[in-house]
Amino acid sequence: MTLKISSVHCAAIVGIAVYLLAIVQQWTMLKYLLKPTVTLLIAYPTKGSSGIFWGLLFSTLGDICLMLPYDMFVPGLLSFLVAHILYTVSFRNAPISLSWTAVPFGTYVAVMMTALYPGIVKEEMVVQVGVVIYMLVISVMAYRASLSGNVMLVIGTLLFCLSDSILAWDKFLHSYAWCEFGIMLTYYAAQLCIAIVHTVDNA
Repeated sequence: MTLKISSVHCAAIVGIAVYLLAIVQQWTMLKYLLKPTVTLLIAYPTKGSSGIFWGLLFSTLGDICLMLPYDMFVPGLLSFLVAHILYTVSFRNAPISLSWTAVPFGTYVAVMMTALYPGIVKEEMVVQVGVVIYMLVISVMAYRASLSGNVMLVIGTLLFCLSDSILAWDKFLHSYAWCEFGIMLTYYAAQLCIAIVHTVDNA
């Protein structure tokens, strides 16, 4: 299958580049404008695939929650949790079964939860439970993508795991200057990979 990137996704790629520049230059207002806009641009060409499209809309809501100068982490976490569930059930040609590929994803959850424990244990119970559920759901999403046989989809879900791992490390353990750039680069790349696959499928 030949991947064809739509003109809207090309515009999203330009928006991503400008957003990453805004992070480096600390252009806060431009970041506020671009963050949800770019995700909506990624979403638009997937409107023929309702699960992916709505997942991206919930991701946009999560973007807004996490970028506001208020403690909206739990609503943001819930928004992305719904998005990942929608993605998981929308992946085509991905059987619901167990195989040896579940082992690395289970290991990923165990390692991340062990590493994050010192920071998460200081949070409220709703955050602790939410993070555990979220880690399990995103791992199931990546695992199901691995059964689809679609390389682009696998790359997208693994990038999502990487993005959320950096975000969790940044929030619960230790923040580094490069974290925001790394989170958003891998996040947008992940969303694009997932969206492009489903745009092509519906072309």
